[in-house]
Amino acid sequence: MASLLLAAGAWAQGFPAKPIRLVVPQAGGTGNDVLARALAEKLGQAWKQPVVVENKPGANGTLAISYVLAQPADGYTLFFAGVSNLSFNPFLYPKLPYSPSRDLTGVAMLANSPFVFVASPSLHVQTFQEFVRLAKSRPGEISFASGGIGNSTHLAMELVAERTGVQMQHVPFNGTGGSTSLMNGQTPVMMNVVAGVQPFIAAKKLLPLAVTGEKRLPALPGVPTFKEWGYDVEVPGWYAIVARTGTPAELIQRINADINHVLDDPQFKEKLGFQFLDAIKGPPSEVGRYMKRDADAWGPIIRRLNISL
Repeated sequence: MASLLLAAGAWAQGFPAKPIRLVVPQAGGTGNDVLARALAEKLGQAWKQPVVVENKPGANGTLAISYVLAQPADGYTLFFAGVSNLSFNPFLYPKLPYSPSRDLTGVAMLANSPFVFVASPSLHVQTFQEFVRLAKSRPGEISFASGGIGNSTHLAMELVAERTGVQMQHVPFNGTGGSTSLMNGQTPVMMNVVAGVQPFIAAKKLLPLAVTGEKRLPALPGVPTFKEWGYDVEVPGWYAIVARTGTPAELIQRINADINHVLDDPQFKEKLGFQFLDAIKGPPSEVGRYMKRDADAWGPIIRRLNISL
């Protein structure tokens, strides 16, 4: 046993001896991809080995995770996970080809993003309460955009509808199509992470009406929180790095320490700020804690709404 532990420790110290793959379940150019590439650049500098970002979009991360699970559990293939991949998918897919708790192990938390409720100027509402009154007067007539069925942008808006008692039609899109549809008036409202719509807010093409969180965002100081409007709307928007189960614990600890070091890097902090992200530092076990917390919170909501893929 002692010799095995020494061998594992030596392996972790010698890591990496070849390029590492960081698998991202979204297309290139998305907010997730931008963050992943910033992380890959910093880790590559620290490890003196290339960290290659591989984009494998589709099926809410299922295709990317299946690819990761087909690789050796040696730390050379890491997965850039979002909350939907680890906490929502088990409730959305009746025959999910993986179990997050069984097949994946946490490496490091990265960051969390607040969500913002935005409306098209064509809807002619200036506050969130005005929107609620309008939606209640036209039940089922107003549509909302999302990044896809079961995506966090979809579930976030379903939660808004449930908390406010309004009925809306869901129109799923891929990539940035949802934001574009708001600007042309096709779907007048959406919940999204701030980075996904901030350029359109700044250009006054979209109107922000409410944000998640305990306090107002420095980037949108004039926008009230949902709690200020009297609604309990909390939506997780975190990202984490995970690996295939079976990856040596000593190696996971080594990668965790290096990622936490990147989170302290001033340049990386600046890039997080550009995407309106708050860094989350902690041990590998934090990934499992966040995953369970949001599975416990959102599993019943998904079942109640009868959403399945």
